[in-house]
Amino acid sequence: MINTIGGVVIMVSDQAQAVKFYAEKIGFDIRLNVPFYGGKWIEVAPKDSESTLSIMEPNPQAMSQEELEIAKKNIGRNTGVWFYTSDIQSTYEELKSKDVDITKPEKQEWGGIMSLVKDLDGNIFTLLSSPEG
Repeated sequence: MINTIGGVVIMVSDQAQAVKFYAEKIGFDIRLNVPFYGGKWIEVAPKDSESTLSIMEPNPQAMSQEELEIAKKNIGRNTGVWFYTSDIQSTYEELKSKDVDITKPEKQEWGGIMSLVKDLDGNIFTLLSSPEG
């Protein structure tokens, strides 16, 4: 039986800068930082989250040529990952004050309130007001 979802790999062009962005601007904790095929495997997440984001650069030591090309193409795309917040307006204002690329929260046709957040590479995440918020 599956108990939880572990995480998602996010491809970036500069792992060190990306991790700094996620920690300092987004406010995530660095959960794991270990050697990995000549580079590092780094996971970040909000304080209380079970799921993590693995921040990775395309790595020719860990990937086949085909995987490497796919990884490079996945930098700067919509990740399909969404973040929940209990107060989307204050989260928007906090991230905006830290120069994070984020759209204004807007009420959606389906009833939720949503913003789009981009990291340094243009990877897109959806920010949603939490279901109870």
